[in-house]
Amino acid sequence: MAADAAVSREALFQTICETWQRTEDAIGALGDHFDKPSYEGWSVGDIVRHITAISHDTSSHVRAMLATGDFPADPSGNQAGVDKFASLDYKMLRIELNTAHGVIWMYIQRFSDEDLAQEYSIGGNAFSLGAILGLLTQHEHQHVTEALEAAGLDESAVEELETAHRWA
Repeated sequence: MAADAAVSREALFQTICETWQRTEDAIGALGDHFDKPSYEGWSVGDIVRHITAISHDTSSHVRAMLATGDFPADPSGNQAGVDKFASLDYKMLRIELNTAHGVIWMYIQRFSDEDLAQEYSIGGNAFSLGAILGLLTQHEHQHVTEALEAAGLDESAVEELETAHRWA
């Protein structure tokens, strides 16, 4: 039995899109604060790089989970993901993240409510596919909140910016 309540495709996708748009808009506000320290030796910019790296890996991780039943969570790769995008400024990271979000969006569009209710494992705990996508969305949301706090900014600093695609 999954440890979560069923989530509808429509509700999940709305939450995902709202979170993605907040993240992409927040990067604009965070741009001048990328060098500020945050936590565990990471800067505000490193948090954004981590979000970008995770987003780039999400579709392949979900594909692997569908094939094996287990989500391939490996926190030891977090710094490698940050390092991968270290040379990009905040403008380029917004583009990279928008592209990664688009790839995820194209991939998950094919999932039905029944697909989203299927159970998989993360660290030995059973979750529905919808809940796993929700956890990834919450992870991104939490990191954006941490980055804003570390930069000394509140939500009012996040303004709508032009992107390749507006998610909300």
